[in-house]
Amino acid sequence: MIITDKVDIGGSGIQPTDRSKGQSTGGQAGGVAPQDQVSVSDQAKEIGRLQAEVSKLPDVRTDRVGEVKNAINNGVYNVNGEEVAGKMLKEAVIDSVI
Repeated sequence: MIITDKVDIGGSGIQPTDRSKGQSTGGQAGGVAPQDQVSVSDQAKEIGRLQAEVSKLPDVRTDRVGEVKNAINNGVYNVNGEEVAGKMLKEAVIDSVI
């Protein structure tokens, strides 16, 4: 049996493998090797579909960046240092637990 890492999460199975490169047929009559198959669960297919959708999203939310820039330029953007510090500490604790 040949195992490859070429799996199509989209659901079409594995990529064909060239079995003619001097590999034994395992005693099969006529030199025909049995076909290996992989089944991918519906959940794995959905994960693959969602990963493809997420990869299409922009890295920068230009609408949000524009809102913050306008708030800064107009002098109405205020940051509460205690809230920022609290969130940083919370994230540090979570990261240390994980």
